Order: sequence, then C-alpha cells, then structure tokens
Amino acid sequence: MATIRDVASHAGVSLGTASRALTGSGPVSEASREKVLEAAKELGYRVNKAARSLRTNRTDTIGLLVSDVRNPFFAELAYVIDRTAAQHGRVVITMNADESVEGQTRALKAFKQEGVDGLIAVPQDGSLTGFPEDIPTVFVDRTSSSSDPAVATPPVVSTDHYEGMAQLVRYLVEKGHTDIGLISGSLHTSTGRTRKEAAVEELARHGLKMREECFAYGDFQWEKGRIAALKIFDQEILPTALIAGDNMMAIGALRAAQERNIKIGQDIALVAFDDLPAFELISPPLTVVAQDVEGLGRQAVDSLELLLAGKKASDITLPAQMIVRESCTIAPHRLSDLRKE
Repeated sequence: MATIRDVASHAGVSLGTASRALTGSGPVSEASREKVLEAAKELGYRVNKAARSLRTNRTDTIGLLVSDVRNPFFAELAYVIDRTAAQHGRVVITMNADESVEGQTRALKAFKQEGVDGLIAVPQDGSLTGFPEDIPTVFVDRTSSSSDPAVATPPVVSTDHYEGMAQLVRYLVEKGHTDIGLISGSLHTSTGRTRKEAAVEELARHGLKMREECFAYGDFQWEKGRIAALKIFDQEILPTALIAGDNMMAIGALRAAQERNIKIGQDIALVAFDDLPAFELISPPLTVVAQDVEGLGRQAVDSLELLLAGKKASDITLPAQMIVRESCTIAPHRLSDLRKE
C-alpha cells in the first residue's frame, strides 16, 4: 500500500510539498500540485480523511445550500462550486432549501452535525436564522435582509441584479415598447426586491409606469410563473412586452403563451433574467440577461478559502450580460390596442 513518502519520491518533491499538495494545508506551486496528484493517482494513494480530521480538527468539507436544485441556475452554480472546491482538495455537501427558511434551518443543522469547515449559501428570505457564527460563511447570489449594524453578515458574491434588470427595460424601451409587464420573484428575497425595483425605476426614468394588472409574482418557480403569466395574458389589453424575473418563470410564461395561443415575438415580446441553453434553441430564441455562473461559483469558493485561512473577504459584484436574440422583433404599434378575444 502506497504511503505519502512513496508519492513524494515518485513526484520528485519533498515530503512537505507532497503533504501540502494532497491536503491543501499550505502553499504549493500549481506545477508541483499536478505532479503530486498524478503520482498519487498512479500509485493509488488516498488521504486518510478520518485520521487527518482527528489531528487537525478539519474535515475538508464545504456545505453548499441552494434555494432549489431543480432550477438550472443553481444546478450549474453547484457544479462550478463543486469543481472549484475539488481543486482546493475539498468535498462539497449540497443541500436544498426548497425556497424556504424551514428548509434552510434543516440544512444548516445537518451541516453542523457533519462538521463542515465552511459554508456557501443562498440565504432564504434574506434570513440569518440558523447560520452558525463559528463556521466561516459566504453568501452567493442573494444577500441578507438584516439592517442591524451589530449583526455581522457574511461576505456576498452576487450579480449586479439592478443593472441587469435595467438593461432589459432599456432594451425594450429602445425597441419602442411603452407597455411592459413583469413577473417578479418573491420580494422576501434580495434578488426579487432588487429586480422589481430596477424595473419600476428604469421605466420611470423613461417617463413610463407599469400597469398594475401587468404585474404578478411567480416566486422563481415555473408553475407559479405560468399562473402569473396567465393572469397577465387574460387582461383585456395585453402589454406589448413581458419580463420574466428568472429563467424558471420564463419557462412558465412560455407554457402560458402556448395555452392562450399567444405567439412570442409576434403577439408579445418576452425577455428573461437568467439564461438557459434551451432559450437559444426555441423559436424564437429568447432575449435574456445572463449571469456569469462560472464567475460566481469560483469567486464564492475563493472567498471562502480566504475566510478559512483567517483572512478577510469582501463583497464581490459581477456584471450581467445582455444577450439579444429574436423574441423582441414584434412591432409595438400593431399591439398597442391588442385585445383578448
């Protein structure tokens, strides 16, 4: 059975370098790390995690709390975080909050019992409920709603949700739309609040106001997005454009349009916050604002590594990218008086 000395000798490095490369316990060059990992693979060497945990009080595990594992955005984010954490020699334990504080509390208790070294979390309803003060934590995508200056909040890695939504509104206005509807996520979340606020304020900058009947909540889930879209589609006068507050609610809006025989890109324009590979393939392809999921995941892990090393991590905000496709080719003047039959 191979030992760490065998790995060091095979890789041509010192015992200390091999140990640091395999355990992530200290600095080591990327070239040396690759040599050591390759040697360990060839020799079939495995780090004894249980024994190491007893010696160092570390488990090399990270807890990852996401809002809804069924949402492709969070699935991709979890993939990036898992892949990035592995480069640091860490294993990720992922749990689903199901968009609820109760789910969050259950997951945090489990992470505590598992003895994770750190947490990366999408906070539910902005709540700090259940987050252990003794475990380094980084928030990703959403922020805490706590306004108490005495309460220390974790560093946040997120997209510029405000500017991303403002981009969508500006694009629609530039295309001639003045009657725009919105399917919003829950206002209990920072993303829902910020995106709605950005839509309303950007419309106001152009002298426009959203009709009350053209606004509905979809709670970041496709079925609720469908119900919200039906509410808007069933109004006597359709808006000429509709913004879905995330990709799942956009899927719901697409389904609702099928049910009401409304043609996207002809009868109404549809845009979304968040992208999906399928949005490029449907007819017409959907115009979106996309988040840098790769960047979010990598930055979240890097921030947590700083905390685990006893260093400070600051908030990081990444830009959203406007991706123009073909779902807004509608001629607004044809629809300004469109009425449901």
